[in-house]
Amino acid sequence: MPFSYTGRLTINRRMRLLFLPLLLLGQLLLSSNALSSGLLIVYPSVKAPYNKIYQDIIKGIDRSYPGITEQFELIPNNGSHVLIEKIKQYQPDVVVTLGKRSLEKVRLLESSVPIVAGAITRVKKPVLGISMTPDSEIILSNLLTIAPFVKRVYVVTNSEQRARLQRAETYLAQQGKTLLIEEAASIQQAADKYLKIINQASDNDAIWLMRSARLNDPSILMLVLEAAWKKKIVVFSSNPTHVKRGALFSVYPNNEKMGDALAEMAQQHEQLLSAPDFDLTPLRNLHIIMNERTSKHLGIMPNSISGLTIHRLL
Repeated sequence: MPFSYTGRLTINRRMRLLFLPLLLLGQLLLSSNALSSGLLIVYPSVKAPYNKIYQDIIKGIDRSYPGITEQFELIPNNGSHVLIEKIKQYQPDVVVTLGKRSLEKVRLLESSVPIVAGAITRVKKPVLGISMTPDSEIILSNLLTIAPFVKRVYVVTNSEQRARLQRAETYLAQQGKTLLIEEAASIQQAADKYLKIINQASDNDAIWLMRSARLNDPSILMLVLEAAWKKKIVVFSSNPTHVKRGALFSVYPNNEKMGDALAEMAQQHEQLLSAPDFDLTPLRNLHIIMNERTSKHLGIMPNSISGLTIHRLL
């Protein structure tokens, strides 16, 4: 029997009715995805050149995160309601906060959205993220690449920072080296400790200057660097500003790579059913800055160091 035109219309109508719910569901899903963001990056409004730090970190996040990212700049006069509206609008899976103020603002909202923090040094409550404090193992690994003849490393620190040097002590022991820690609670005590170190140190030793401004007074810094120069003792620092004064080398953040690491951390956080009770991890994405005059005085040729990239040579 021939297939009638009326029958064909009936079948087409039935097919449309059958697929209509599926089409509506697809449109709902598409509109939902268009309104959602995998990451919302919250960062403070700062003037140049400091704003470039955040721009570089965000560039790394955008490059490494496979999903959608949105940005929200914290303007000083904006109230919390503006940030709340942005979170509602973007519906992020994770909020990445850059800087101390951004983290504090987001935490005050008491939102259920997980947080990954970056570009901060200390936090009151544990949070998943990356600290601006350089990883001691990376610094010491660079030292042993630059000056493999070093057998002992001296460091003057306070009781609070001493506990953080345990990883450094273990790392050097694994390399057959020794970390000698001197504690000081004041500038005067620090000066006495440095004098003791200078008097007993040899050219197979190194002095590690910590970042603490309380123990590394400019007058003490000058004393240490001048005495170390005369005895050809390696002085390296966790503070990059010391390199200009004569320290052999230091490190500073590779901000784009830090962004890469934050993006990876955010992806891992998305897959967890509950927020982990983690502290900040030290910064491992670092550039090296070196003093050329000091290196040549110590018989170290920067251009001939294999396995190391020096990003700034002063």
